Amino acid sequence: MRVLIVDDSRTARLMLRKVLPPALGADVLEAADGGEAIRRVSSDRIDLMFLDLTMPEVDGYQVLKTLKDTGRTPPTIVVSADVQPLAQQRVRDLGAMAFVRKSLSASDLRSVLQGAGLL
Repeated sequence: MRVLIVDDSRTARLMLRKVLPPALGADVLEAADGGEAIRRVSSDRIDLMFLDLTMPEVDGYQVLKTLKDTGRTPPTIVVSADVQPLAQQRVRDLGAMAFVRKSLSASDLRSVLQGAGLL
């Protein structure tokens, strides 16, 4: 499974990479900003994307909208510190399958992936 982790924080990308369950069998790609994420999804096969919302220039909302408009949105789990109900609804309306709080544990991620039928 090809997984794209999108976050402007290198530390956040590394932390998420560390909690990915081995059972996912992930080939992990990374993007440091929203523009890079859009280019990756357009040029690579991405089976699952983890997407931060708060990034400079092209934020997670813009990534989701652009991909939705082009019909290329991979299954997406938004990982954000912004846990307001309005933000959660907005990303779901833009095509995200799940919304999780940043700094999630391996067991929390496993539960989300199982709930989404990915494990």
